[in-house]
Order: sequence, then C-alpha cells, then structure tokens
Amino acid sequence: MKKNRTLSLIIIIVTTLIVGLFNTVLLRPEDVGTWKNYVGYAFLLICLVNVVILLIILPRKRK
Repeated sequence: MKKNRTLSLIIIIVTTLIVGLFNTVLLRPEDVGTWKNYVGYAFLLICLVNVVILLIILPRKRK
C-alpha cells in the first residue's frame, strides 16, 4: 500500500508540474496576467506541497 501511495504521489507531482509550467513559463505573451497565469501558479504550489510531503513527511512516518 505504501508503494502505491508513493507512486500516485509521484504521478500527481509530475502532472501538476507539467500543467504549472505550461501555464506560467510556456505561456503566450498576450496571456500573461490572465487567469491562465494564476492557475499555473496554483498548480506549481500544489506541486511544491506534494514534493514536501514526499521528501519530508513520508520518510519520517516510515521510521
């Protein structure tokens, strides 16, 4: 069960990172400052929270 949870967390991290990058870094110049840009920041924040969970919280629980 733990490996399945880790695998699903990694999939969530990768997908939110890709969507976040497409909506922030790879955005067309005329779309900067629109809702798409802010959605990209939200996805990058979700990715950051999941990385913290994967790297800090889960290894402490396994000990």
